[in-house]
Amino acid sequence: MLSIAQKADILRKAGIAQVPPPPAAGAPADDDWERAIDALYAEYTAARAARSLREAEAARQQEMLRRMAWTTATH
Repeated sequence: MLSIAQKADILRKAGIAQVPPPPAAGAPADDDWERAIDALYAEYTAARAARSLREAEAARQQEMLRRMAWTTATH
């Protein structure tokens, strides 16, 4: 499982603009900050999964159309 810091780093690298800054160094972990990162990360991973499913479905449909066109053209 990823740490909160790893999740925040992934979100920053992905260009998620709403990533709040971490609590000041030496300060106790901020529960609100951790919850915000967890929520943003869950949203980010859900969006990635949805995009992947859409792309897979589009590829499946393209292949089906290609096969239909080939079958129609050869008969």
